[in-house]
Amino acid sequence: MKKILTIAAVILTGTCVLFAAEQAPAKGMKDKGKQSENMKRPGGGMGLYSQVNLTEEQKSKIQEIFKNAGDQMKAVRNDTTLDEAQKRTRSREIMQTAQKQADEVLTPEQKTKIDQLRAQKQEEMKKQIREKKKEKPEGKPAAN
Repeated sequence: MKKILTIAAVILTGTCVLFAAEQAPAKGMKDKGKQSENMKRPGGGMGLYSQVNLTEEQKSKIQEIFKNAGDQMKAVRNDTTLDEAQKRTRSREIMQTAQKQADEVLTPEQKTKIDQLRAQKQEEMKKQIREKKKEKPEGKPAAN
C-alpha cells in the first residue's frame, strides 16, 4: 500500500511540475505588451494616466484605446513580413497614436498634469542612461 501511495505521489508531483512549466514563460523571455501583466501594475495598467484623477468614463475610454493599441502591437509582433526595425517603427507609431487619442479624453488640467509627469519620467530616464554610461568600463562596448 505504501508503495502505491509513493508512486501516486511521485506521479502527481511530476504532473504538477509539468503543468506549472507549461503555464510559466521561459526565464528571460520578453513578453512585451501583455495586457494581463499590465493590469497587475499599480493603476491597473494605466501608467501615468492613473495619476491624473480620471473619471470612470475616462478610465473606460483610455483602457479601450490602449487595449486596441495592444491588439495592434500584437499583430505587428506576429507579422512575419516585417523586420525588427519595421516592427519597432510601427509599434512606436501605434503607441504615439494611442497616446494622442487618450490625451484627447483628458481635461485641459489633466493634460497639463500628464505633460508634467511625462517630462519628469523622461528626465528620470535620461538620468539613468547617464548613470549607466558612468558605470560602463572604458574601452568596452555596452552589452545589448
